[in-house]
Amino acid sequence: MDDLYLPFKEQELLRETHLNNKLIEFRGLPGTHDIKLGSDTFRALCDANLSWYESENGQHVEGSKSRPIVPQPSYDKAAFSGRGDQVPKVQWKQEQGPFDVVLFEGWSLGFKSIRDRVRLRKTYEEAAGKGLYLAQHSLESLEWIDNTLRKYEQEWYEFMDIFVHLSAPNLSTIFKWREEQEKDLWAKKGTGMSDEQVREFVMRFMPAYELYLERLKSENMFSSSRSECLGSEDIDEVQGGGGGDKDPERESSLLSALPFRGRHLRVDLDQDRDLISTTLVE
Repeated sequence: MDDLYLPFKEQELLRETHLNNKLIEFRGLPGTHDIKLGSDTFRALCDANLSWYESENGQHVEGSKSRPIVPQPSYDKAAFSGRGDQVPKVQWKQEQGPFDVVLFEGWSLGFKSIRDRVRLRKTYEEAAGKGLYLAQHSLESLEWIDNTLRKYEQEWYEFMDIFVHLSAPNLSTIFKWREEQEKDLWAKKGTGMSDEQVREFVMRFMPAYELYLERLKSENMFSSSRSECLGSEDIDEVQGGGGGDKDPERESSLLSALPFRGRHLRVDLDQDRDLISTTLVE
């Protein structure tokens, strides 16, 4: 996901046209990625496999055609004093298909927009009393992020088959892990962000974690709401018909047939990234 950020000039334009939204002043949050580039790359990977295995009987005959090539986008985080820029396309690595597995990693993958302005406003109004980071930004800024997140769901999520969530023990651990990443960048390239810049950078991510993380930890990212998945007739049946007592066995039976089951794994880690537990999220 980090290789799909907007080019430096486009990120600067985004910042300049939304001066009051500090969440997108720098790369990181939904809205700062090149969504079309991501979609085009995913589609190219899929098309490469389709073209490779395309034949009358669905089998490929070795040597009958050249292997498909798909350019892999790349992003240089150290460019422009750490503000970053896309690597020129001529320098992208050319990946040779067919592809058995494609791994795509990103800090906000699986986040789903709230899509309920009333609920978002209520969460925002309660944030100050809870000392949440999102209270440091305007409601309009959060609504912009939430609306933009829908594009990721529409354009990217459809390409994913399996989702593995590496879950940190708490939000403070995210600061620690990002500092370690930046130190590694300094060691490799001799440039990057200072500790203070890292903290300011990570703080921009916190409102999104506060808004979307708990849902991701407890709800399968491939599912809609339970009522949307089951349908009204199934919901009535699960409840015992017309609002009676719930039938746990029947509910389990209906849910087990849904296509998203078994596709979302949460891996809980401690602050040193050692394994604590694994959970299939339903």
